[in-house]
Amino acid sequence: MALERLPFRVAMASRQSLPEVAALRAASYGKHLPTLGATLHQPEAADYDPACAVFVAQSKFDGSLLGSFRTHANVSAVLPLQTSLQLPERFRGTRMVETTRLCIKGNSNASAVRSALFKALHLYCLAQKVDWMMAAGRRPVDRIYDGLLFRDVGEPGMFYPMAHAGGVPHRVMCLAPTDVEPLWRASRHPLYHFFFETSHPDIDLSGARSLDGAWTCPDTAPVSGEAVSAD
Repeated sequence: MALERLPFRVAMASRQSLPEVAALRAASYGKHLPTLGATLHQPEAADYDPACAVFVAQSKFDGSLLGSFRTHANVSAVLPLQTSLQLPERFRGTRMVETTRLCIKGNSNASAVRSALFKALHLYCLAQKVDWMMAAGRRPVDRIYDGLLFRDVGEPGMFYPMAHAGGVPHRVMCLAPTDVEPLWRASRHPLYHFFFETSHPDIDLSGARSLDGAWTCPDTAPVSGEAVSAD
């Protein structure tokens, strides 16, 4: 396996770094969703939840924050997207992790940072024995998940207002962690080599909290979320 060093490190956020993470979220979301961005200047309660994990990419050069996202696991509570949409029956009782608050600082490393963060997500979900990686993506962010071969949980191309994202319509998409390698190998995915044939010591998940033994995988009916056509 090839060894590659990155100009940044990916790791779990420390409590001390959460205010900086919040500032990046506010700036990133403020460009496209100013009402939501205005609410993100401080760390959120979920940042401290044992069922959640905050990932960060930090520059080796000056320690600045280059990107971040947060995961929610349905360990003892439903996923954020489940408060807006009832998932199909095939997801009932399964271990799911939803990616939220994805933000990447716009610079020359943005593409590499995003790829490394998604590799970290995949490694994390494999380690936690997750059945489904879940994501709710607004337009055009949903195209990022299309590119990773996520698929809609229901009717293709449908958008649903998400309560945890300011009511903005999102596509709700999924991908099984164990399917990534064979799917990407078969499709000759451009990130296959980066994910599966390259070792990245700068992606360090040793600080991740184990969720073993804690999963209850609850379910709930939606409280909102009528579908919106993609057209």
